[in-house]
Amino acid sequence: MSDRGPEGGDGAQSAADAAAREAQASLERIEQGGIPLAAERRLRELSEGAGSFTSDLSVADFALCRQVGLRPLAQVMGSSIYQIGYQAAPWPSTFGGGFMFELQTLSDAWNEVRGRAIERLSQEATLLGADAVIGVDLRTGEHDWAENSIEYVILGTAVHREGTPHSATPVLSELSVADYAKLARAGIEPLGIVAWSSAFFVRAAYATQMFGGSGFMQNQELGEFTQGVYAARESVMGRMTEQAARLHASGVIGARIRHGISRVSVGGGRFEQGGLMVTFHAIGTAVREGAVVVDVTPKTTIDLTL
Repeated sequence: MSDRGPEGGDGAQSAADAAAREAQASLERIEQGGIPLAAERRLRELSEGAGSFTSDLSVADFALCRQVGLRPLAQVMGSSIYQIGYQAAPWPSTFGGGFMFELQTLSDAWNEVRGRAIERLSQEATLLGADAVIGVDLRTGEHDWAENSIEYVILGTAVHREGTPHSATPVLSELSVADYAKLARAGIEPLGIVAWSSAFFVRAAYATQMFGGSGFMQNQELGEFTQGVYAARESVMGRMTEQAARLHASGVIGARIRHGISRVSVGGGRFEQGGLMVTFHAIGTAVREGAVVVDVTPKTTIDLTL
């Protein structure tokens, strides 16, 4: 016979109902670009001094933070998994000619998934009252269990600069702790993350396609494909420059650049076309020169006990 009485059963049901309501509320928050309730609750508790800080800092990184006056608050994360929509394809204007266009649906998906991840990282850092996020690790990928989806995860450590008032908006960077410390020593101020992704579809002209035949005996540049790489890069660099200008930055440093080329088909039915997809991703930190130099000169200690 069960020892659980009616009150115990009601309590268990109430707890299950409360958990279901919180899960639904968290899902609605995520759909609006926010973070789950449990994550917000934990971060608020940490900001109020409940519990020890968490981080993904190494021993050397932690010691370096102390040298430049940074106090770790907690590990923070931004994540998003995004579904890629249908990509229509224009019909080439000339038969047998090459043509190129941006795969706008894919470009938008990469920029939106990264934007949501970075925004969630900022929300977590803001809840902690952080001034900056450092020691960032970026992870991207695709998954077999979610066809045509992409994932973006960004992890880092939220920090407060000792002796300064809390900032309303934390500065996000994708710098390592060592790089952040070097900038502080040089009087260079990080302003924020700048990033963009672009994907282009390239279909070579019939004459270029013939270069790939086994009977072709001369070296020859595949001009349309080279042009595709340049087009993707210029799109990315242009957008990153615009973002840096809005932050009134002197420049962008520490950029991570990744590009790839793969076979792809776009469109559907009789409008389906095969060619190459050129992708170009770049992320870096906008900086401004002329900040206050942080003195981290080591002190000399002489042992007089010998």
